[in-house]
Amino acid sequence: MSADPDDERRSEFAWDLARLDKTDRAGLLTAFGAAYAVLVCIGLSLHDNAERLTILWPAAGLLFTTLWHTPRRNWIWIIPIQITAELAVGFIMRPAEFSLVGYVPFVVANSVDGMVGAFVASQLIAAPQIPRIRNVVQFIAAAAIGSAASAVIGAFGTTRIIGGAGYLHEWQLWWAGNWLGSLSVAPVVNSWAVRWRAREFSAPSAPTIELLSIGAAVLGLTLWIFSAHPGASPAQFDLQFLLFALVVTAAFRLPPRWSATFAGVSALLAAYFASRGLGPFAGDPNPFVRVGVAQLYLASLVIATFMLSVVLFEKRVAFLLLKTSEERYRNFIEQSSEAVWRIELRQPMDIGLSLTEQALWLREHAYVAESNSTCERLQEQMGVGVFIDHLPRAAGQKYSLDDLQLTVPTQTQPLTFIASLRGVVVGGRLQRIWGLARNVTELVVLNERLRLQQERLRSYARQLVGAEERARRATAVDLHDGIGQQLVGLSMTLQAVTARLPPELRLLLSEAQHTVKEVQAIAQRVIADLSPPGLYELGLGPALQWLAVYMRTKDNLQVDLSVHVDDQAVGIELRVLVFKIIRELLRNVVRHAGVGSATVNVTRTAQELRVVVADQGVGFEWQLNLFEGSGKGFGLWSVADRVRSAAGEISVDTGPGRGCRVSVVFPLENTPAYRYGAAG
Repeated sequence: MSADPDDERRSEFAWDLARLDKTDRAGLLTAFGAAYAVLVCIGLSLHDNAERLTILWPAAGLLFTTLWHTPRRNWIWIIPIQITAELAVGFIMRPAEFSLVGYVPFVVANSVDGMVGAFVASQLIAAPQIPRIRNVVQFIAAAAIGSAASAVIGAFGTTRIIGGAGYLHEWQLWWAGNWLGSLSVAPVVNSWAVRWRAREFSAPSAPTIELLSIGAAVLGLTLWIFSAHPGASPAQFDLQFLLFALVVTAAFRLPPRWSATFAGVSALLAAYFASRGLGPFAGDPNPFVRVGVAQLYLASLVIATFMLSVVLFEKRVAFLLLKTSEERYRNFIEQSSEAVWRIELRQPMDIGLSLTEQALWLREHAYVAESNSTCERLQEQMGVGVFIDHLPRAAGQKYSLDDLQLTVPTQTQPLTFIASLRGVVVGGRLQRIWGLARNVTELVVLNERLRLQQERLRSYARQLVGAEERARRATAVDLHDGIGQQLVGLSMTLQAVTARLPPELRLLLSEAQHTVKEVQAIAQRVIADLSPPGLYELGLGPALQWLAVYMRTKDNLQVDLSVHVDDQAVGIELRVLVFKIIRELLRNVVRHAGVGSATVNVTRTAQELRVVVADQGVGFEWQLNLFEGSGKGFGLWSVADRVRSAAGEISVDTGPGRGCRVSVVFPLENTPAYRYGAAG
């Protein structure tokens, strides 16, 4: 089973500390601990001084991202460092308030935040390095779920240990602070990690001047708006909407890593000033409302920036891929040796029109809208006219044509193409036609050469068969007129000598006379095999009658013979071939059928000569035995090969237990033996 590509990409992007040596692993863990301690210090400084309400907890984002991008077996190293860093920073920054029992619920809550969020993100997001808007939405949801789970423990610690407000208020503020911390820091860490480990999925860098200008504008405007005292000019506070517009502009102009960085730093600065009672949200006397409004604004700021930057980058990547794909498509089509063209209709054609009306419509409205260079040289032969010429056939095949052979004349030699056309029909109207033609000239030339070679080989085979048959006949005549006559003379001499010898010598000469008769019988069988008696002189019918008598006498096979053939209309070579095929089939009956009778029917019409040999024997598996190399399979294979060489057809109807029927048909007008044999 093949692996999921997204799982492979996730494993390639993961930071598996177990694969590193001890020095590198210790260095990375130390760097994580130091960065996490710095973010904890920043988070502790972002408390609203009135009720110690945390506006933003940035360390949650670093822990969430680190756990998300490392295998769970690495968490055993990361979680202890996180707990140690939080306890150490709490003890150093607030020694008077530090209590191990009091800090443990908060530290455990932050651990739960990172682990739950990382687990949910790993289940939802297959490839975190690929910029997709759905990945952003799933990341926001995973961070929210992790923060909600941690708030259950954190709010309990706040109400039970510190003595804060109601549990629901504390849960909401804890959830919002950790979630906002993940939204502010995690996109920054993730986007820079992509730049570091998967550069192919990262956006190119922006111009330095534009990067510095936008960054200075975002950070300067944040400082100016959120460092103002509550009594400052209302117009200054209204500039928070201008800040929102500025970070949106950064999302349009800068890569996601930079827009996320500026938005995250802006959120941290705004949270810092808000925790000091400054900025546009410091005027409300209720600390919960004051912190909640600040969190809502900052969450909107970072979410909108991150989502918009990813959407725009994904769109740019899609456009780039589309452009690249189009260029590849055009290059592929243009460089193709095949003719490719597209026929458009200025007005779609109603396929309900008659064929005559359709042809007129195509001539008036159809035109070649696009084609490659191969087709441009052949547009006269492969334009709209090809489709119109074959419109009746195309209309019956849903306006498609396959295996259409076209011959295009050129100055050197005609070119042959095999074309296919596909009509696009929408709502009962023909919209366009796609055409594709492949140059098969070389294949056609090779096929013609092969056909000529095969015809030449068949001619040689026929000549060899004819020469063999003449040699066999000449040998049979020589045996009959030479050895046969000598044996007859010798037999008569022995018979005359025997009559004049004394009785004691007659026995010896009678044995010699018997041997001579056996040699005569053997010679007669050899002569009969070499050249069937009467086939040349009397015709096919008498020769088959002799064969029937011969098979009954020699092999005890009763042959029911029916021959209706005019020998004058059938060439001698075809007669010889038919005789040999029938003899071979009857020998197969003797060897394999297990019966003592068979039927032979030979009929002729003006177009064909038909031979049928049948028996009621044991039968066999025709296709199986043909490939097993058994005796009957070889005999039938030999017969089939000789039939095909004479342009005939053979069919076998058999099966275990139901006999065998072999039918052979020779087309008289096309049979090579008939064409050449009649002349001989």
